[in-house]
Amino acid sequence: VYGMVSVRLAALLSFCWVSSGLKDLGQVQLSNGVFNISLSSIPFGDFGFNTFGINGQVPGPSIRVQAGETVTIELSNGLDPADGIPCSDTSRFCDCMFTNVHLHGMHLSSKGVLDSRSLDGDDITVKLSAGESMLYQHFIPENHMPGTHWYHPHHHHATALQAGGGAAGFFIVEDPPDFLPEVFMTMPEVLWFISTHNLDALQRMADEAQTTTLRNASTIAAAKGLSTNPILVNGELMPTVDLPSHTWHRMRIVYASIEQSLRLVTDSSSGGTCALQLLAKDGIYLDTIPRSITAIHLFPGARVDVAWSCSCASYPCSVVVKSVPNPQPAGGGNGNGNGNGGFAGGDIGNVNLTESDIMTITIADSQTSAAPELPVFNPARPCYLTDVRDAEVAGSGELGLETGQGLFKVTWNGAGEAMTEANIEHNGGDLRTWPALTSWNVGSVYEVQVTGINAHPLHFHVNPYQIVDMPEVSYGDGFFKIGDFHDTLLLSDLTGSDPIKIRMVTDRFAGK
Repeated sequence: VYGMVSVRLAALLSFCWVSSGLKDLGQVQLSNGVFNISLSSIPFGDFGFNTFGINGQVPGPSIRVQAGETVTIELSNGLDPADGIPCSDTSRFCDCMFTNVHLHGMHLSSKGVLDSRSLDGDDITVKLSAGESMLYQHFIPENHMPGTHWYHPHHHHATALQAGGGAAGFFIVEDPPDFLPEVFMTMPEVLWFISTHNLDALQRMADEAQTTTLRNASTIAAAKGLSTNPILVNGELMPTVDLPSHTWHRMRIVYASIEQSLRLVTDSSSGGTCALQLLAKDGIYLDTIPRSITAIHLFPGARVDVAWSCSCASYPCSVVVKSVPNPQPAGGGNGNGNGNGGFAGGDIGNVNLTESDIMTITIADSQTSAAPELPVFNPARPCYLTDVRDAEVAGSGELGLETGQGLFKVTWNGAGEAMTEANIEHNGGDLRTWPALTSWNVGSVYEVQVTGINAHPLHFHVNPYQIVDMPEVSYGDGFFKIGDFHDTLLLSDLTGSDPIKIRMVTDRFAGK
């Protein structure tokens, strides 16, 4: 275990944000020790319809904290209580006038007021009504790994509409002083919140939920000659990013989508070339940094930190960041379609690769001949992220991610139900009464064999997991390797029957 206690002033000084031509997302400002965020229905750019946003913008402003802090968040629900229908036995998308907020990727307690705490922690069963506010309080462990995470609504049956519509933002745990070698600590930092918005799918969900927000999104966009599948970076279509040559920048990337994945590469046909060095995935530093990569793999909920440096054959020049097909074996579950398969009449949960230009990077001459060499370094790791490939396991099981017939379900050793409203009602009418797939003890290591991870991401709250076995040592041109940690993972290179094995340290947090 290592400690990371430092004062907030250090947090304000520990990163160097650089103006790159992208829209500045801003930061949620502390007010009397509280971060205030509000969910409401707001315009989706100039498209002519409303979406869900945070503090009046898409995406929302960023929150930056440090390990060892107590973080208090006040969430206000600014939605119309009459705009939507409550859930019934036949509902898939409903209750969209209610909300809550989840800190995706954070190693925190999931307990709340119903567990006898004075304030709610990262409890996704909380249901905040329209017109009301509530307080969350999070005790971030002193040994929490610094990294890039995000916050978003997580009310069951409304998550896809609200988070998929744009109600989300960065949640960053700062690097403590001297955590990394100076060349990494002093890199100019650029935030890329990349989001895909399948308006056909969002409109269908809004129709089912009977909410006016996003209800005619695709129809309105098509009538105006606008894309019905816009891909935004910091809320902008195809922005231009200005970078000096031969300078390492730290790109913090969050990717939000309901059912599309991206494989980002740089197109050098306009005279520019870029080197990409992977630092972290899902807010967790690699065991050894940096790792040279040729593509960045993004899928719903993924975060990536990349050191990025570009140069020109002659100045100025540019590169286009684009998403391109991912070679895969026959039978792979992640098709190279337009991203509509997940909700456009196909199986709910299937994730499809989207091909598109994302942004342009213009490169100016910095008058330097080369970017500094990045040293090989092994960041300190807390005990919940220790290498457990050779550890003794307390138990094991088989977890299946299954899609079909318009439903998605998770099974444990072959047993499990889709979490439909009808099944929830049958099991007591409350998410808190939903039976657990299995029970694990705190402070142990567990092994899970996972199938279906080629078509739907595997995401765990509270505790991340380590990849301990795959059919191949690595995938995605080395982006995914045995030994890496994730809390969200999609491996489209696999076939549907290919399993992987993961292990998880249950550490300190009990709960559901």
